[in-house]
Amino acid sequence: MTTLSKERQGEIALAVLKEKFRKERRLPEVEAFKRELGNVSKKIGFSKEELTDFMVLLVKELTEEFISEVKKIK
Repeated sequence: MTTLSKERQGEIALAVLKEKFRKERRLPEVEAFKRELGNVSKKIGFSKEELTDFMVLLVKELTEEFISEVKKIK
């Protein structure tokens, strides 16, 4: 079995998470999402603020990717 660096593990985790969001192609209700972020942050040991910042960046990146793909349809 290959030993993965922390950086590589992060890259893989981010790619998996992005793929999950791409497949779902929908955003959750805001209040439910906030609650979920709070619950997840407690479970994984990152602050809610860090997790929120990360998710905002992820959603922005995926939204920009989506818009770019839509523009190619012309």
